[in-house]
Amino acid sequence: NEDWTPPPFVYTPPKPTEYVDKAIVEATFHNFKQNPFLMCLARTFNMETAYELQSRYNIGTASNGGTIFWQEDKDGNFRTGKVIYYNPNGKRNHDRKSWFVHGKIKADFNFQQCFFGLHLTDSEKPVALCESEKTAIMMSVFSPEFTWIASGGSEMLGTIRIAELPRLDKVFADNGQFAKWEEKTRNFAGRQMDVTVDRAVADGIITPGSDVLDLVLELKKPKVTNQ
Repeated sequence: NEDWTPPPFVYTPPKPTEYVDKAIVEATFHNFKQNPFLMCLARTFNMETAYELQSRYNIGTASNGGTIFWQEDKDGNFRTGKVIYYNPNGKRNHDRKSWFVHGKIKADFNFQQCFFGLHLTDSEKPVALCESEKTAIMMSVFSPEFTWIASGGSEMLGTIRIAELPRLDKVFADNGQFAKWEEKTRNFAGRQMDVTVDRAVADGIITPGSDVLDLVLELKKPKVTNQ
């Protein structure tokens, strides 16, 4: 049909990123003794260190006893919070699924995740990347020469997240994830890939699927000697 004309182009601007209100975040900074993960930190280190880590990494307590790992960006905005459940021994309770706080605020919450601990990074101090939020928090005590951040999952190394980092110096992939994480972080050509976890698994020191925290805790166990 020669009379047909295309409909006019209508520009729809992208929906702006939404953030969790700071009052909601701060309201979760209580009931620490009902938070199994924070109590694990207190037993592993001491109560003073546990409170310091809570404040530094924005660790919250959900009303149902879950641990909230808030994702704060470089501008002080809270993108979302990931809720994970732990047993009293500090191990993850896999019978209860993790979930994100923004989904409870409203169904169509327009969020953009960032690395856990991103707000702590700067261009001056070396940055170390691992997968687990728990690992990042505890390794910040065991290896304080780094600013520790966590991806929150083996598949969570998107280019947008990585581009938000001011630097990346060392990557501690979980056992079995080395090649994938090496490829995903290749834009930081000067970063080092840690090989000690895979070597420790190969040597039978730690079990398959372990991470750098598992290795550190295993090496810190008192040695049993036969008398």
